[in-house]
Formats: sequence, structure tokens, C-alpha cells
Amino acid sequence: MTNALTTDCCRLVLVRHEHTAMAGTFCGHSDPPLSAQGRAQLKEVIQRLRMYSFQCVYSSDLCRAAQTARHIARARHVPLYLRSDLREIAFGEWEGLDWPRIVARDPEYAQRWLALYPNLGIPGGEPFGEFQARITRAMNEIALELPGGCAAIVTHAGVIRTFLQDVLLSPEQVLQFATPTYGSGIEVWQRKGRWVFPAFEDEAVGAPEHLPEAHSKVRT
Repeated sequence: MTNALTTDCCRLVLVRHEHTAMAGTFCGHSDPPLSAQGRAQLKEVIQRLRMYSFQCVYSSDLCRAAQTARHIARARHVPLYLRSDLREIAFGEWEGLDWPRIVARDPEYAQRWLALYPNLGIPGGEPFGEFQARITRAMNEIALELPGGCAAIVTHAGVIRTFLQDVLLSPEQVLQFATPTYGSGIEVWQRKGRWVFPAFEDEAVGAPEHLPEAHSKVRT
């Protein structure tokens, strides 16, 4: 990073929770714990985040995120704050299903949803606009609580991807970060009320219009 943090710059590291047994399915408000694989990889999360000096950890209150977040908070001896507004989007009738099963249930609707994503909702699911609004609101509230501070935000793939659409410079960069790996961290700053990546903090940031290949990206 070429620019020093100031008191008007909040530094957040968006961390995806570790692996669960529902990996590969539409797992939104379903609440599985970490799998044995996920628990075994928790030490790697600490190592991966070793360069950050966190003042606190915020997390989705769903079990998979909260377990990951507790591990980080205990290792750093910092407080943990659970927030329901950092949850993944609710997938309604598609909760717990993988894409082939969704297509088998209603192939016409599945293909329409894929073509119109995110403008066509999932049956019984959370409207994308409402999801996007709550994520943006949560991130802004956290940034206001941490002027000049640094925190880990432990959440879900869909939350991270949706938020990054508002701060990335191009659709190509959206695809680069579209599916963060389990336990990975992506750093963002809010500086003077504007969200940026550290490497591009002096650039105007625009949001891409859409995210291709939605069916392969929404699973958590």
C-alpha cells in the first residue's frame, strides 16, 4: 500500500467463513456449523490475516460465520460483535439445493432467473434489492463506528460479492473476486465516505451493471 491510513479512513477486511457440509448448495439463512474440514482450516485463517491489527471482529450471526469469527477474535484478544444484517441472502425455496436439483424442479424458471439475475427473485427468497441495501447499510454503519480503525468482517460469499460490486472499478474485477475462497480476506477502505480498494484509493469507483454466471456465484 502506498498511502498511509488517516483518522478519516476505515480499513475493513472482508473474510469468508470456512467450509461447511452444505458447500456447493444455495445455503443462505440455513445454519450449518463448520465441517471438520472447515474447523481444521481455522489456523490458516489466523495465519492469512497475521498482517492486520484488528480492533474488533464483526460477523454474521449464522453459525458458520460466527464460529470462524470467534476463532479470529480469540486469537487476537479483541471483541466480537454479531450482526444479523451481515447474513447471506435468504434463498427461499432453493435453500439447501444445488443447481442441478433446482433445474430439475423447474428448468424454465431456473433459466429465466439465470438470464435475468439479479432482477428476477428466487421463489420465497429475499429480494436482491433489499439484500443489497441491508449489506450496504451494515458496512456503512460499521465504518462509522471505526474512524481510522481496522476490523475483520466475517460473512458470506454472496455478501462479499454484492458489496464489492459497489467498490470495484470494472466488471472484470468483479469476476476476479466473484467467489472468494473459504477463509480468504479482501481488504477495502472507506475514506471520506467513499469505498475504495487501497491500490485505487485515488480513483473514482463505479459499480458494474451485472454479474455473469450467477448460478455458479451465489452459493455459499
